[in-house]
Amino acid sequence: MVIQVSYRLKNWLTANRNVVFLSLSFLIPLIIRVIPEILMGPYIVGFDTLAFYVPNVVLWLHNGVNVWIFLESAPLFNTIYLAIVAAGGSPVFALKIISPLLLGFLGLSMFTYAKKGLGWSLAKSTFVAVLGTIYFVALRASWDQLREELGLVFFFLVLALLLNNKKGSSWKRYGVLSLAIMAAVLSDQLVSVLIMGVIIVTVGYELFRKNLAQSIGLILVSLPAAVYFAIYLSGVPSGIAIFASQSPLGTWLGFTSYLSMLVSEGGFFVYCFLLLLPLILLGLWRFRSFQLTSWLLMTLILLFLPFSAVSPYRWILLLTYPFAFYATDALSMLKSIKWKSLKINLRKIAILYLILSTAILSFGFIFMNPENPFIYYKTGVNSYLIQIPTSMLQNTVSVTDCKDTANALQWFKNNENSSAILLTHQVFYGWALLTLNSSRVVLYGFDTPLNASVTLSHEGFNQLYVIWWINGKGWEGQPTLSSVFHEIYQSGEIAIYRYVPN
Repeated sequence: MVIQVSYRLKNWLTANRNVVFLSLSFLIPLIIRVIPEILMGPYIVGFDTLAFYVPNVVLWLHNGVNVWIFLESAPLFNTIYLAIVAAGGSPVFALKIISPLLLGFLGLSMFTYAKKGLGWSLAKSTFVAVLGTIYFVALRASWDQLREELGLVFFFLVLALLLNNKKGSSWKRYGVLSLAIMAAVLSDQLVSVLIMGVIIVTVGYELFRKNLAQSIGLILVSLPAAVYFAIYLSGVPSGIAIFASQSPLGTWLGFTSYLSMLVSEGGFFVYCFLLLLPLILLGLWRFRSFQLTSWLLMTLILLFLPFSAVSPYRWILLLTYPFAFYATDALSMLKSIKWKSLKINLRKIAILYLILSTAILSFGFIFMNPENPFIYYKTGVNSYLIQIPTSMLQNTVSVTDCKDTANALQWFKNNENSSAILLTHQVFYGWALLTLNSSRVVLYGFDTPLNASVTLSHEGFNQLYVIWWINGKGWEGQPTLSSVFHEIYQSGEIAIYRYVPN
């Protein structure tokens, strides 16, 4: 009986290899991304998810939406998220479901590009889909860069369609390509820059080859997205940064000069891809992909341009996806290299190295908590804590502080009257809006609470409170608060303070 079932299963797997590998490309990233969500319990994973996504949807539902600002914000993800919450979904639980699904769909999209666009085998396409989604840099992106992930899902579909169009164009294919480009542009601004760049380079290449029909077709299908891309550009507040004490980029990321920016970018690049570099370099020498090469060249150019509104580190994080393709293809080259005397296949050693190094870094990132992180993410080894957090088990606060934060806010809601105002750093803003009426919450962003308290007290508000860590335990470079803030409630390492001016 067991032999018969095993035989039937083997036959089914053989007959349905496409479905099996396609499913693995979706399910493995999804399952890996579900793990931190489970470990966080009822709380959400990711800084931006709680600091920006949740506050935005709560305020839009309560106060309405400014249409122009909404359109400038890469609205596709926000529209989906807003619709789910408006239909009765929990703002937190919705994101706990959406985040793993997005990573799964990204794996599926990378598989599609590898299989349909590049013509890779099922196993090789699945391998790159898994590597490109569970490598620790990709997991960091999935931690809270949800709009970017959605954009990449469509981006890889666009790349696959661009290659398929060369094999025989039709208006139906052009229509699907146009919708995919538009969806990518609607999803994320940074992905929009990459996709428009790839299309421009592709059009130029086709014109160089005197393929006029292909060029005109690609221009026409890209026009709707290009028009919308112009809306994004109209909302960019500044251009190239001039490094000085007042430089927005220098103030934000700590760059004191153009040279310091380049040095910091180089260090971050090495930190992110050190273990993959041998395979990446081998893949760059061997593998030829016009679209991925365009992606790399555009990123290189963008890294040399200090845009004051965009962190250059974001472009480096986005390199993890094309690098996954180069590293995977390098394994194919190693297949023919063997040590005959030892009967060792160098490719098998490289695969084992890649699997072990990825697993160690990724699972260390997933399972260790921020207070006791895996060694690669500890302060000292990791000099880029703003870009790569110490652990996935946190949002704006550590997993160990989540319950205490909820307790503190619930205490404030139950014990202070409706005229009491709670001042919040960006860290606690989403938390507060999930518990309190927005009219009782004042955001002071990444500033200190003292400036906001002084301003509001001059405006006649005399019941001002702040939520923060207990003295000596504060994050965000503020371990303690001024002595004018008196602690009135404490839960674990989270406290409520009252502003009592001298």
